[in-house]
Amino acid sequence: MIPFVVKRIQGGNNNPDVEYFNVAASQTIVTGDLVQINASTRLLEVATAASTTIVGVANETITTGATVTAVDNIPVVLARGVVIRMNFTGAGTKKTFASTDLYSTLFDLSNKTTVNPDDVTGGMAQIIAYDNAKLTVDVVIASANQYLK
Repeated sequence: MIPFVVKRIQGGNNNPDVEYFNVAASQTIVTGDLVQINASTRLLEVATAASTTIVGVANETITTGATVTAVDNIPVVLARGVVIRMNFTGAGTKKTFASTDLYSTLFDLSNKTTVNPDDVTGGMAQIIAYDNAKLTVDVVIASANQYLK
């Protein structure tokens, strides 16, 4: 399952905000990837564990070459004020979530599409719901880890 926006939790409607971002060189971004802004180039790239500049969920797929131009941009559903459904890894020490994991613990990413239940160092995914049978969690990205707040 690719990550996707479940609902908007701010703004009074359920229409997430979408913005276009220029993509960095040598990137392969797939629809549903969490994406961030590179701190040096200020261009879009896939999110990583402990990302602090997440902008949202890629709404299109793109692969860029060694050089990019203004046409190398894609729409992104902004992470601000939305709930994102993602997979979680069930292979580590912590294989499931419980009610004690909700709301206050921030979990890190394993990669651009998956939450790591074993990693709370530098975490950014606040769990608001989980499905242990499907290995999915509904998350809100912490504002400290968002590029656009």
